This record gives sequence, C-alpha cells and structure tokens, in this order.
Amino acid sequence: MPQSYLKKIRPLLLGFVLYASSQAQLSAAETAGERVTLQVIDVYADVHAGPGRGYPVFYAVEQGEAIEIIAKRPGWYEIRLQNGRTGWVTAKQISRTVQATGEPADLPEVSFGNYLKNSFLLGLSSGVFTSGELKNSDHWTFSLGYRPISWAALDAEYGKLYGEDVRGDYYGINLIVEPFSQWRLSPYLLVGAGEMDVDSQPKLVPLEIQKSDFNNMAFGLNYYLGRNFLMRAEYRTLTVSTDNKDADLATWKIGFNTFF
Repeated sequence: MPQSYLKKIRPLLLGFVLYASSQAQLSAAETAGERVTLQVIDVYADVHAGPGRGYPVFYAVEQGEAIEIIAKRPGWYEIRLQNGRTGWVTAKQISRTVQATGEPADLPEVSFGNYLKNSFLLGLSSGVFTSGELKNSDHWTFSLGYRPISWAALDAEYGKLYGEDVRGDYYGINLIVEPFSQWRLSPYLLVGAGEMDVDSQPKLVPLEIQKSDFNNMAFGLNYYLGRNFLMRAEYRTLTVSTDNKDADLATWKIGFNTFF
C-alpha cells in the first residue's frame, strides 16, 4: 500500500477508532419504566444475587427461556425469571437475547453491534462503477468476514465485473469501522486494498487498468433488519496503480449480510 495513501487515511482511521472506543466506555441512560420481555439465545446466562461479580450465581437461564427486565445498574440488569425469582445479569449477557419480534434486545448498553460481536459474516452485493475507465460496468461481490468487537470488522471479498467491452475479477481485504453500532441505521467507514484483473472485449482495445493493485475507501450505511441480517448501501472510491499513472474509479453498491 503506498505510503501517501497510508498518510492520507491514518488521521481519519485514528479518529474513528478513538471515538468508537470512547463511546464503548460511556455509561448508558437509565432504563425506562416500561417492562421488557426477552428470550435468551445462548446455551445459558448466569444469574447473580446482586449487580456485581462478587455476588454468587444462583441460577443459569437456559437457551430459549424468557426473562423480564425489571431494573438497571451500570453494566447490569435485574431480571425476573419464569419461576418468579429475580436476579442480576450482565449487560453483555443481555446483548445475547432477542425480543418477541426476533430482533436483538433494544436496551441501554445493548446494541446491534454488541449482539453481533464475535460473529462471522457472509455478504453478497451488486452495483455499478460510476466513473473512470470502468464507468457503467456492473459488478457483484461476495464477502466473508469476522467481527471481533462490537464496532469493527475485517472482511475478504471477491467479485466479478462486466460491461459492454470489459470483463474482470477483483479481490481485496478491508477494515470496517462502525462507530454508531447501537443504531438500527448505522454509518460505517471502510478502507482496504486488493488486486483486479481486467480484460477488454475485444482485446484489440487497450486498457490502462489490467492486472493492477488498488486501494479503496468507502462510506456506507448498515440497516439492521432483524436477528442476523442487515442491508448495506455503500459508495466506494478506488485508486488503481497502472503503468503510466494512478487511475481513479468510483462505484456504489447495495447488498445483504448475514451473521453466524
């Protein structure tokens, strides 16, 4: 990756990472008085006698069991079990629950990003190049990634492009930073690098972009549709290295991701 490109994106990346880290450490507002019933989706969730690790665990909520939210403390939620007993679970465990609609829990300190933490993702999208030598060429992309923390993910992608006079393949690796993962409609920033191999049809027509490395940057929006699905819309710019000079491309795309 060219040093000039790294210098260009480093301040932007650093700002997003620092902001997201600070947001993760802020305490949430108090829970509203309305009671919420949720369903546990993990194998079990430990129930403590009080809002702290020092309190003993007296019960384990099993997968599929319903719980009712009663009150909140920083990092903890008081719940009522199906047998009528009450206890405390961590906000992290509440993030692994769903509402009756099948959507992740919508509570303070519990976000869509928290729900999808430590998840793998599969994605499929399609779009069109809007500028540069590949303008008006359609493309589709398949992606596979991992989300180690609530507000960031890494993915690898492979795609094909096709136009009236061109055909090609491309692949790349990207870092995705999503600082507002608690929102249903959540913006994200993507940076990455890859390689594309493009042929002209017929081959008598020369192309500057052939087998070339590229760097890309994108801004997009995730819309969380439910338990394990999101819809994604993205605008991306690419800087492609050629024999003569760098070529600039732009593209938009829309697609779906599923998590597991």
